[in-house]
Amino acid sequence: MNPFGNLLDSLNYTSFDNLTDFLSNIIQFAMTFAVIIAVVAVLVAGFKYITSAGDSEKVKSSTQSLIFALVGLVIVFLAPTLIKFILDKFI
Repeated sequence: MNPFGNLLDSLNYTSFDNLTDFLSNIIQFAMTFAVIIAVVAVLVAGFKYITSAGDSEKVKSSTQSLIFALVGLVIVFLAPTLIKFILDKFI
């Protein structure tokens, strides 16, 4: 028996039983936050495109912003798969 067992259990102020659950929750929160940011970026790029009034530089800038936002969204959705692959293969 661990004499510090009750003391250490009383110091756990979270609802998580282990580190894996905690990290999984953090990753899920980060993905949710990144998706929200990407959707806002897509909306801003669309607004910039609509208000460009045919100016070729503004259209180019808004198209580039839209592409960057969509690539970021794809990376966000691929990140958990890549992390799992790397952990399975190398660790």
